[in-house]
Amino acid sequence: MQLNEYRKLFEQNQLAKVDGLCGRIIRGTKPEDFVTLTENPTRKLVMLMGPDGLEKIMGKTDYEALVDIGYEPNYIVRKVVDEGNQFKLVVFVEGSGAKLATWDNVAAVVADVYPDIATKLYQNLEALKQMSFEDVENNAGFDFSEVDKVGAGDNRFMTYEQFRDGNDDVVAARAFLYFSIHLRELFSGDGYTYDANGNRGLMEYITPNKSINTLGNSEVIDMLVVVP
Repeated sequence: MQLNEYRKLFEQNQLAKVDGLCGRIIRGTKPEDFVTLTENPTRKLVMLMGPDGLEKIMGKTDYEALVDIGYEPNYIVRKVVDEGNQFKLVVFVEGSGAKLATWDNVAAVVADVYPDIATKLYQNLEALKQMSFEDVENNAGFDFSEVDKVGAGDNRFMTYEQFRDGNDDVVAARAFLYFSIHLRELFSGDGYTYDANGNRGLMEYITPNKSINTLGNSEVIDMLVVVP
């Protein structure tokens, strides 16, 4: 499918078979937030949709599209209502830099970008595969989403530097992946997204962050997310 064809069909809420394309929904509150594949200029890795994801969100409201790719409703409310974010869909031709977001691939990609924490990550990999997110939070003793609202100003917000220099247990590893790599509550590690009800959604990929103008041919599509 051609990029301009996808854009036209998406904006007209039509359905179609998609192949050869990948994409990502990005958000921000100012123009400079839409320069790369994330509004956070320090973020080195992002998640992408493949053709099945781009196909799945066609014919939906923009709010439904966010839910379908794994956004929790409360998170959408925070980003749209509380913070005033706008959303855009970036679509481009599939490349070779993305890997399916399984636990093993995530560990490999993260370790490549952050070699200083590779040992800590790999020593916890099997535990990460087995431990539920609920158990991680119970062991941590706090709600990750509440800390995420505060950001790096909260000392429980696990940055790369904190993980590198601090604890090396599975809770610290999962906190780093949550806060710094953005593997959220619903990340399963099997290569698919899930919604809040446990329904399997689309395949997801992990890739280094890039400037949109370095992607080659691409389309940036405005979205209007209305919280029901």
